[in-house]
Amino acid sequence: MSKIIELNRNELSYPPPANVTDAAKKCLSDSNRYLKLSELDEIKKMLSNYAGVDERAILIGSGIEMLIAVALHLFSRKGRIIIVDPTFFMITRIAESLGTKLLKIKLAMPSFNLPVEPLIDEARDSAMVVIDNPNNPTGKLLIDKNSVDELCRSSSGVVLIDESYYEFSHFSVIDMAKSHPNLIVARTMSKAFGLAGLKVGYLVAGEAVLEAFSSLDLPLRPTTPGVYATMEALKDMEYMESNVELVTKERKRVKREASRIGVEVYPSSTNFLLMRTSVPNVAKKLKELGIIVFDASNQLSSEFIRVSIGTREENNVFLSSLVEILNLSARS
Repeated sequence: MSKIIELNRNELSYPPPANVTDAAKKCLSDSNRYLKLSELDEIKKMLSNYAGVDERAILIGSGIEMLIAVALHLFSRKGRIIIVDPTFFMITRIAESLGTKLLKIKLAMPSFNLPVEPLIDEARDSAMVVIDNPNNPTGKLLIDKNSVDELCRSSSGVVLIDESYYEFSHFSVIDMAKSHPNLIVARTMSKAFGLAGLKVGYLVAGEAVLEAFSSLDLPLRPTTPGVYATMEALKDMEYMESNVELVTKERKRVKREASRIGVEVYPSSTNFLLMRTSVPNVAKKLKELGIIVFDASNQLSSEFIRVSIGTREENNVFLSSLVEILNLSARS
């Protein structure tokens, strides 16, 4: 493969089926019109059926990043925000840009376990707690339902659980939002459904959160093509599930092959793997060979990379390039 291989953004490497892209294309002729409330109601109903929640508990927006940013903006004004360290840099960047007080709860090394009891203690006096579950960049499930229940009950603020990789982890606390008015669960169509370019995300939230969002003056609606593609994708669950199965099989294979050549590969419940090599700045070396992975040196150290699971062909090129780098390092 002569083209650049991008394994750095946790995208699905398989394009959506024709019926999904056709649905997005058909509404382009009406691009001069805003999304209708009836169309928003329809996608809410479909998402509520998929997630198993009341449609009144759903907030839909133009991408999960935007929805989380709005939540951070709404609740950071009330005090300190707690996040996990390491976590997806976007959350840290948004929180810091708001000028809010930020407390980072460090994951234990080398297990990457979340220290739940200290987190719960700190949450008592915080405006917001944000936990990505599974975690990015480690790929690890950090918190169980009992701990989320205790966290919501003890926290004076809101608790946001980012479940962007739910379809891969098969673990969710979304059913708990009904009994916890301060709980927010964030989901996206960008990962397992393969609609990253169309930016559709949604929140399932308790009463206190819904009330806060209702005070917003700005619209949160996604684009019309994104809505129609999402509705069509939700009709074709078999396609999504087959892609999850493909990614899961490839993830296991890549983990096995990388471990065989001496790379430390961490368990993952997502569509990516966190790896630690004996070679510093390995992300830069891979880029020179045409392979782009996520450089996790700012979050961890220079030996760490996060690798999205691509197609079998892409993964084979990545693995052979990694072998080449390790061999060169061993000879030098």
